[in-house]
Amino acid sequence: MTGVLPDSTLLLHFISRRPDGEVFEDTSSSDPVQITLGKKQINPAFEEALLGRAEGEIVTVVLPPEKAYGRYHRKLVVTVKRKKISLDHEPIPGEIIKVEVMNKPCLVTVVSVTGTSVTVDANHPLAGETITYEITIVKILEP
Repeated sequence: MTGVLPDSTLLLHFISRRPDGEVFEDTSSSDPVQITLGKKQINPAFEEALLGRAEGEIVTVVLPPEKAYGRYHRKLVVTVKRKKISLDHEPIPGEIIKVEVMNKPCLVTVVSVTGTSVTVDANHPLAGETITYEITIVKILEP
């Protein structure tokens, strides 16, 4: 069998790590993830690293912030009046909540809460971080 092609369908396991080694995603204790290359199902850099690889191969991919979840932008941390956020509970720092931004839902992380305002961060929680993926190609499925 040939290696991974640009339109291959694969069964994968992967472990995702932050720069400090903390694992934030690990599929090894569940069924393998099925993806088809060329369908924009995964990060393009992640996909590119799989091309030409063989079934059973373990591939390590290190993605800098700009190829992973983007750079961290301080301008995406904003303080809003508390009454602008409608929740059925008291917001808690670290909590991810949904808010409307320009009439579209957006997930943000609560940074801090005062009596009159809430500071939220609209960056992806992994923005600004270099991410390391350890990918195991479990199976290359026949078309």
